[in-house]
This record gives sequence, structure tokens and C-alpha cells, in this order.
Amino acid sequence: MTRHIQNRIKLRERQNGRCCYCDVEMVISNKPLKFQPANEETLEHLERRAEGGRNNRDNIALACRRCNAERGAMDWLTYKTWRRGEFYEFLGGLF
Repeated sequence: MTRHIQNRIKLRERQNGRCCYCDVEMVISNKPLKFQPANEETLEHLERRAEGGRNNRDNIALACRRCNAERGAMDWLTYKTWRRGEFYEFLGGLF
């Protein structure tokens, strides 16, 4: 078994098979990209590589395909609070 697969298994166990953003239970699929479900498991860089994020295990989590595609340029913590419906509660605490 390769290190990549071992790390992915450890992430899955640590996250209980759930998306790091929306907490949906994820599935593993071998379907072509356009047929993969929204809850398909993907690797996600918490700090985007475009912004200097490294490709190490401290910067990688598992996210569902929907969240991975939807996050865009938003930082991971802001996206997580928005995705879980906590963003406006967070803003309310600032004012």
C-alpha cells in the first residue's frame, strides 16, 4: 500500500468519513468526473496551494466534491462557518 493511500485512510478515520466543511458523509466513487456524486470524497488543501499552501498532511483534509468546488478563493475557516450556517452568527458576535 502506498503512503498516499495510507494517509488518505488515516484522514478518513480521523474525520469519520465526513466532509471537513459541511460534515456530510462522503462516498468513494470510480465513476467518470461528470457522473460523480456531490458527496464524493476529494483531497482538499486547507491553505490553497496558489497562496503558498504546502502539500503536507497538516494542510490536507477530505472534503466532498461540492465543497471542494464551491470554496473558491475563500479561506477554509470562513468557508466552513458559512457552509455550516454559522457565518452570520459569527458576524453577529463582532458587532
